[in-house]
Amino acid sequence: MGDSADRRAAERMPVNSGVSFAFAGRVVEDIGPVKIRDVSMNGVGFVLARPVEVGSTLAVVLAHPSKGLSKTLLVRVAHVTPVPGGNLVGGEFAEPLTYQELTSLVM
Repeated sequence: MGDSADRRAAERMPVNSGVSFAFAGRVVEDIGPVKIRDVSMNGVGFVLARPVEVGSTLAVVLAHPSKGLSKTLLVRVAHVTPVPGGNLVGGEFAEPLTYQELTSLVM
């Protein structure tokens, strides 16, 4: 991990182009577009148009249809950082991904 301020328990890796990320439940009335940035077995980073509250729990669906993966996960929001085009949200999964699930997202 190159950034000394990075406090993640596991290194994040960029996902490949076929991976999608959708909300299974509403957080706010209009959540807007979501773009996944990176993922590890323990957490995920994504960009939202609107901010969410640190400490909140989001239900998300992480999917890569061509690899047969679709999994609903709970994500606890660890940080929200304004970035160009939205808000970078970093969160920790309530239940970690398996190694096989992670590799289907990043390879």
